Amino acid sequence: MGGKQTVRFKWKEGVAFGCDRAEDCLMACKVCPVVFRTSSGAAELLAFRHPTAGKQFVKGSIEGGEAASVAALRELAEESGIIIVSGLCDLGQAPIGAAVWHFFAIKIDSLPDQWAHQTHDDFNHVFAFFWHPLAEDLNGDWHPRYQEALDFIRRSVPQ
Repeated sequence: MGGKQTVRFKWKEGVAFGCDRAEDCLMACKVCPVVFRTSSGAAELLAFRHPTAGKQFVKGSIEGGEAASVAALRELAEESGIIIVSGLCDLGQAPIGAAVWHFFAIKIDSLPDQWAHQTHDDFNHVFAFFWHPLAEDLNGDWHPRYQEALDFIRRSVPQ
């Protein structure tokens, strides 16, 4: 997995792992569409409480033949009900646990403070969405891999 230099649209230059589709990755590939907003002058990230797996950011697998950006849009719609067709900013890729996570960001200030969404692909679970402050570390309600993801997001988004 050689690191090639890529320029990130409006964000920064970063190192990529060279896989944009599932079949190109040497490790499992995941996508994490990062929805953020500004509230009272501070950045917040969209998160949810899974009924059996604790607090999480939206994340999912890249399906065979699917581009990472397309997977990010699909996962965002499936897990949160948010449907967007463009506007994602590629934040880059990072090894998180045993997978390569592809991060994409979009700023949406018009979403409610909290809501519930029933999934159709995850045993019809109902996910309870909320906003997590970007500057705040995660507590024991989160799997440690999400702290790794948050650390990458903090390094990648403009302050």
